[in-house]
Amino acid sequence: MTNRRNLLKTAVLTASAAAFSSTASAMPTKAPKKFDEEFDVVIVGAGGAGLSAAAHMPKGVKTLLIEKNSIIAGSSLVCDGKFSAANTPDQKKEGIKDSDEQFVNDLLKVGQGQNNPDVVRALVKALKAEYDWLTAHGIKSKYVGIASGMSVPRAHNFEPPKVLELYQKTAESNGVEIRFDTAAQRLIWDSDKERICGVKVKTQKGELNIKAKLGVILTTGGFARNSELCAKYNPAIKGVQAISGAGTTGDGILMAQAYGADFLNPDVIKATYGFTPNPKTIKDKSQVYYVGAILVNKDGKRFVNESLSYKLLGDAALKQPESKSFQLFDHDMMVKSMETDAREKRFWGMVDKEGKTPYGYVGKTLADVAKQAGIDAKALEATVKEYNELAPKGMDPLGRKSLGSGFGKPIPLKTGPFILMPTTAVLLSTYCGLKTDPETRVIDVFNQKIPGLYAAGEVMGGVHGAAYMTGTGFGKALAFGHVAAEAVVKDKGR
Repeated sequence: MTNRRNLLKTAVLTASAAAFSSTASAMPTKAPKKFDEEFDVVIVGAGGAGLSAAAHMPKGVKTLLIEKNSIIAGSSLVCDGKFSAANTPDQKKEGIKDSDEQFVNDLLKVGQGQNNPDVVRALVKALKAEYDWLTAHGIKSKYVGIASGMSVPRAHNFEPPKVLELYQKTAESNGVEIRFDTAAQRLIWDSDKERICGVKVKTQKGELNIKAKLGVILTTGGFARNSELCAKYNPAIKGVQAISGAGTTGDGILMAQAYGADFLNPDVIKATYGFTPNPKTIKDKSQVYYVGAILVNKDGKRFVNESLSYKLLGDAALKQPESKSFQLFDHDMMVKSMETDAREKRFWGMVDKEGKTPYGYVGKTLADVAKQAGIDAKALEATVKEYNELAPKGMDPLGRKSLGSGFGKPIPLKTGPFILMPTTAVLLSTYCGLKTDPETRVIDVFNQKIPGLYAAGEVMGGVHGAAYMTGTGFGKALAFGHVAAEAVVKDKGR
């Protein structure tokens, strides 16, 4: 039918024995004469995307959701809960004017043309639909904020545990079976029907071949916790610490690539800037730079336009001497950061009362704070003097004309005490992955869909492009999980 399918058919006939006998084989896995179990749909990975797909599976569609870990372990569980959507009631209550078109344009701008416009448009539409579904089921946003990549506030703040609990309960009430400690090993290929027809899994009791009559949905996440894959696709992030779901080791991507799945945007794997040294969770992140802070290296010099996406800031920071950098801000910016994001109080709430914080250095003057941080005071003072004179006038040598993504104007650092926060970048997600169409069907290297195979969430590529907009990772998982559930049922195994 196509070059890829003919190749697969030949490979199955000549190498199926090797596929079953070698755990390292990338050859197609031939369907057994008899499956151990049969379902209509098998979903691989119980994170946000997998649970969403399961929750939106119609009653009567026999569905299995498998997870290799003993608990829900996707990145959605450890994220900060930001969910971006446009033209919502929450925005309207706060007088925020937004639209699908504006949202799409922002995403394409942030992605620098490296994202797929059709998939981006599908995402924006799906995000609003999922927002409506969540709020109709009692999930409320604590507030709507503005952050990386946005021209207006559209990051709705949900509580991930509550969201995932809702999806899990909904899925179970619809008859979906959820199994933990069940690791997908290979996708199974039906050489007669030329489609993915199941999953080979490993359990504590042994291996099973499970049939998926309608198809398989991959919701396995990215590969931030697979150091070999990270180094392969982007050597610049080798050794960078990861804070992501425990299961993000690239399993789904590798399984799909065995069938010729195309892979998009590996060059845009980036670390997120704003974390304390040696961070443990997503809560160890502060982004005062989006309310005015500047970034300096250990020599006291600026090195980047601070209004850029925190992914691009991470790139620049990791290139600094010893990969060391700091956020520098004054008292007014500190107060503004806590007003803008209540989570910042953890870092700076004690400064006025105690004159110090365990998250950085506090000094009445620039010279004082520079000395504490081991930075040359004269260099730091010269950096701030130049910034204060030029940036507020729109003349910043590094090109900063806003606080972030076009909103707000640069402001001078002038009111002590001053704070220097040692800051680093960590991997939260890999933001690249399998090529899909707007309805999550996986596409091969010949630009043909791979029948019976779907992918949703972090495992997808083509969504973010060169950088990242806050709230579109968590949102992508939940929204496209829903889209995948509808697609696999609509396709009826074709």
